Amino acid sequence: MRRYTNGKVAAVLAVVYAALVLVLGVISLVILLTVRDPILLTGVALIGVTFPLGWLIWWGWEDLVPPHIANPVLLTVVLSGAGLLQAWLIWRIFRGRPVPGDGA
Repeated sequence: MRRYTNGKVAAVLAVVYAALVLVLGVISLVILLTVRDPILLTGVALIGVTFPLGWLIWWGWEDLVPPHIANPVLLTVVLSGAGLLQAWLIWRIFRGRPVPGDGA
């Protein structure tokens, strides 16, 4: 396996970010599926945490998704997926260059 100059730090950052996104997503889904009239502060936090993709998804949600499938559960799942994509990008961007002489 290839090592990177900042690989461990980048991995920790990415895992912490992904865990935060998943916790907010799961809490939002539980609230959406169990509470009759939910007020989703966790959903707003999820949109904020997944910036910039979360904001783009939120703004384009009404225009791009057909009304018969546009529901808050799907939006929460899509936002969580965007957050996981961003966690992967955090790892890719911050890991640095490969360590010289390390076999791959």
